[in-house]
Amino acid sequence: MRLTDASLDDYVLDVANLLERYGVALDVADEELVIEVAGTGARTFDLRGYLPDSRLPSRATVVLRETWIPDGPRALERMEYVYELLDHQRDFRQAHHLHDRDVFVRRFSVVVHQHCERPIGNIDCAHYEGSPIRDGFAGVVALVNAWTADPPECSDLRCLD
Repeated sequence: MRLTDASLDDYVLDVANLLERYGVALDVADEELVIEVAGTGARTFDLRGYLPDSRLPSRATVVLRETWIPDGPRALERMEYVYELLDHQRDFRQAHHLHDRDVFVRRFSVVVHQHCERPIGNIDCAHYEGSPIRDGFAGVVALVNAWTADPPECSDLRCLD
């Protein structure tokens, strides 16, 4: 996925708006979304929020984090992502990750992976086979679907380790 600087700003706002349409209360300081820029030109955003479960504080949280790197003079390419659901009510964690590409290609011949814990902290397998997540919008949908459906049995997933 490639974007320009200006379209990355719009993209982050649109992903945040989608989260809010699903009822997620974003944990945003001063109501401002921030895209951090590293010295290398990489841009990272981190959206965290609480799912509507009628508890204060909520027992279910989501995290969406992406890192974008310069790709040419005016373009950015998504290099890493973390889309994660932590559902304490049902004692379940699901995560979709794209990071440390070289390590995962060398060890497992894959670029993306998934985490599944049920109950939370019970790690029968550190990394499960995953499918690429197209963008932050699809990441939001994957997390909301996992939250609203019966959690999958982690044993149904293919372990990479």
